[in-house]
Amino acid sequence: MPMSKPFLVSREDRYPLSAAQLWELVGNTEHVNRLIGLPDVTFGPAQDTAQGLYRPASARMLGLRRTWREYPFDWVRDRSHAVLRVYENGPLQRLWLGVELADEAPGCRLRQFAEVTPRRLWPLAGWVSRRIVRQRMEALHRFCLQQALLCKQSPEQPFPRARPTGVRHSRLAELAQRLLRTSPADPAVVQRLQTLLAEGSDEEVLHMRPFALARRWALGRDRVLRTFLHATTVGLLELDWELMCPNCRVPKAGFKTFGTVTDSFHCDLCGTDYAADLDRTTELRFSAHSSVRHAEDAVYCIGGPHNAQHILLQQGLRHEDSHAVLATLPAEPLRVRVLRLNRMLELLPDPAGPDTLDLNFDGERWQTSATHFRPGPVRLSWQNQSEAACTAVIEKEQWDPDAATAARVMAIPEFRALFSSEVLQPGRQIGIRNLCVLFTDLKGSTALYEKVGDAPAYGRVHRHFDFPIDCFTRHEGGIVKTIGDAVMASFPSPECALRAALEVQQHVAAFNARLNVKEPIVIKIGLHHGPAIAVNANGQMDYFGRTVNIAARIQGLSEGGDVVLSAALWSEPRIQEVLQGAPFAMERFSAELKGIAGTVPMCRLTLSERPPVAPEAEAARRAESPAAGGAAAPAAGAAASHGAAGPSATPRVFRY
Repeated sequence: MPMSKPFLVSREDRYPLSAAQLWELVGNTEHVNRLIGLPDVTFGPAQDTAQGLYRPASARMLGLRRTWREYPFDWVRDRSHAVLRVYENGPLQRLWLGVELADEAPGCRLRQFAEVTPRRLWPLAGWVSRRIVRQRMEALHRFCLQQALLCKQSPEQPFPRARPTGVRHSRLAELAQRLLRTSPADPAVVQRLQTLLAEGSDEEVLHMRPFALARRWALGRDRVLRTFLHATTVGLLELDWELMCPNCRVPKAGFKTFGTVTDSFHCDLCGTDYAADLDRTTELRFSAHSSVRHAEDAVYCIGGPHNAQHILLQQGLRHEDSHAVLATLPAEPLRVRVLRLNRMLELLPDPAGPDTLDLNFDGERWQTSATHFRPGPVRLSWQNQSEAACTAVIEKEQWDPDAATAARVMAIPEFRALFSSEVLQPGRQIGIRNLCVLFTDLKGSTALYEKVGDAPAYGRVHRHFDFPIDCFTRHEGGIVKTIGDAVMASFPSPECALRAALEVQQHVAAFNARLNVKEPIVIKIGLHHGPAIAVNANGQMDYFGRTVNIAARIQGLSEGGDVVLSAALWSEPRIQEVLQGAPFAMERFSAELKGIAGTVPMCRLTLSERPPVAPEAEAARRAESPAAGGAAAPAAGAAASHGAAGPSATPRVFRY
């Protein structure tokens, strides 16, 4: 059936905000659709056709069920977005609608537009459609005015909200007070959480991301995460484990307990199965507990730009289509990708690079005029030379820094203490792409037992645990286990582990001075970074694999009072940033590690400016050192349990 003639409805308004500030509202299409009173939508799995990707969608409108095909949004972050809907029933045949923003001093201009094609045989379809579209545009205008006021008066509230329903205020206040009385929860975080649960919109109190809220509230990330964990134990919040597509970076499966998280999951948009891992795809979020707040977990928009914060630009391209667009690209590695096909091209920032890029897709690979760009405004010329329509994106390579990944959460002592049952089911294992493992051990602990006796030595060894564990906790580390007088800890990044290790060695002398003993504690530290396997070991989360074994053996190379790491890790720029200005001398050497072919280049970091030590403690330390004839037998600890070389298999060391 031939379509009616389309007509255009548009309006322009100006607001005392920058385009980037207003984008925070108009780019959040899920929230906008709730605000202006649109119905919730049921979306089906993505379908791939020669005309392009789309999702079947349906919603009740004016008492009737309407169905349509919703194609992927086009957008340029902070500048514009638009979406095409092709209806299968009802008064509309086709709807193309969106917004355009432009900075115009002293604020910005917003243009709303809708190209409407009524269905031919529906009387008054054009008049009714025009009226409804204008009402929606007027509603968005009112909310944009509210956004301008909020940016001045309430920076912690990101956008206008509808009045929440289903809040049990007395129960909320009671549990908030219980949380403060019975746990070390941060009062500032509790206050903001209580306000959010009482005043936030439904989507704000469901699937909450603690690190994103920490950024909004200008509070420490760990303070917020730890408080949320304690809030869960008193019944304010519930845990949500979600598996994230590594390309789309949106949830594809959700679980209420970690033990039920699956080893793999499917992304319908990518058309691919992915293996779950702990440091990227498995993320912990929180939702309001149903006893304090009833929130509707409905979907109002699935494909808007707010749902894909890592994508800077998304562009639909028909067969043999050409399109040019201006986008602002940041000074960080980016990649071009085709949705569904996942054909990728890396783009690197270069101050001397071009400010124009030609990007041609032939169905299998990208052809480009350059693989580097000048950060800032860049003109992008797209061309689709494939046999079908496609959707191309430019996205950030860096993983979302606001993601509270399972690896990060499980490194926190509170999580292990409060949620000991949140472990993998026995016999299952999940990989971790990047885990930093740190081992410590006490030097001369065997001699300590001989000198002072079992009971005093045992008490001193166990008192010393609090000192390194406190340092590790301050730097986002978590204790995997302690065995004997040794500690195994995990960290989300090598720089966190190194900061913690350096802090231990810098302050161990002060710790010994507080103990006021003749035999000071001397700590050996080694660390390594790489992939590992997470398993359930006797009801506790533990890590195994080559990275763990190497970290244990590296710790065996420590002489005490130092930090040992591989030369490859030492040379990384992020490690060099940590070491810049640190009072440590570096010694290079090579060592043979059991089970590792050849020699491995190593670095030893030794405190070059030691803090003052109590004279009796320093005298005891010298008396215990091998040079003075004291014993220095290595203790059997956690390192030995992970394959460290014992006295009969001492690593061969070659200094240079």
